[in-house]
Amino acid sequence: MDDARYYWLALSTIRGLGGKRMKNLLQYYGDPVSIWQANRKELEEVLSSPVLAGKITAKRGNVNLDCLIRNLEKNKISFLCLYEENYPENLKNISDPPPVIYYKGEPDFSFPAVAIVGARGCSEYGKKVAGKIAYELSERGITVISGLARGIDTYAHIAALKGKGKTIAVSGCGLDIIYPPENKKLYQEIQERGTLLSEYPPGVEPLPGHFPQRNRIISGLSQGVLVVEAAARSGSLITAAIALEQGRKLFAIPGNIDRPQSKGANRLIKEGAKVVTGVEDIIEELFLDRYSSNSIKNVEGVSRTINYPILGEEEEEIIRLFEKETELTVDELVRLTNKSPGTVNTILLKLELKGIVSRGPGKKYSFMGLQSLLKPI
Repeated sequence: MDDARYYWLALSTIRGLGGKRMKNLLQYYGDPVSIWQANRKELEEVLSSPVLAGKITAKRGNVNLDCLIRNLEKNKISFLCLYEENYPENLKNISDPPPVIYYKGEPDFSFPAVAIVGARGCSEYGKKVAGKIAYELSERGITVISGLARGIDTYAHIAALKGKGKTIAVSGCGLDIIYPPENKKLYQEIQERGTLLSEYPPGVEPLPGHFPQRNRIISGLSQGVLVVEAAARSGSLITAAIALEQGRKLFAIPGNIDRPQSKGANRLIKEGAKVVTGVEDIIEELFLDRYSSNSIKNVEGVSRTINYPILGEEEEEIIRLFEKETELTVDELVRLTNKSPGTVNTILLKLELKGIVSRGPGKKYSFMGLQSLLKPI
């Protein structure tokens, strides 16, 4: 192990030294070795925390990473440091990324990803919807991220494993601990076909305070977060709030107004979350370019072609105009695109044949969505 990785591990064991403070230290010192060797007075000034500076200097005298390294090897747990090339790019760019992430399975974070979260005490409807969306995302090569918790998380992981994509489970404890214990089989399946991930080293128990912390990783790894079911006060709403802070797109499944599990998700919709009634709502919002190019990466990372109708540049140009207007006439499209009426009519005919636009009274065209692109022709 090189010196930098050793010191990253050492610093990651200091309680209270999270991602934000590590970023500040790195900006000042440049590397973890220099942080480790810095004098206490200077650390106090940089951190504005005499207590934390004292923890760092005290750690130098009693650090023993041999036990941690042996434990990692024994449990076949690997780790990535913030500065390393394979560290997830999405996660690296949040305000407080974990300095070290521990993982089991395949450390490939290059695929597009959507987080699915929801109630532990979910309804049958919630289970069905979480499974349906997760499977359909996975079938399209989109990684499904969740927290391995009971309820919605569990059903999202299970369904994603049935598809062609990956799933990532972010744990609130060390990866040598299977939590909840009834997910032992699922844990093993994710280890074999996906990724188990945690910011906590082996031996760290699943304490209540760890789960709100791990939620920032769930949303941080993704391009968007889908809340399937959530009570008026729930951890899923914490994830939703963090997702918005991180600039992630927020989605929610509408639910029965009489069910307690629906109150949180319905409130998110009232506050601006995008309503999801099918996987195409997520695809349209996050991955339009990927699907309109008629290409997506398969689970081995090799580009494969899917039999979806190809959208040309002119067709995409017209579609984007419908993002601001629900209906547009040929004359309006001619003016907005500076194209001839004949050209616009030809493009509209192609889009109409593909089921993307519909012609109505008064020669007005309406955008029908991209569902047709998601079905083989």
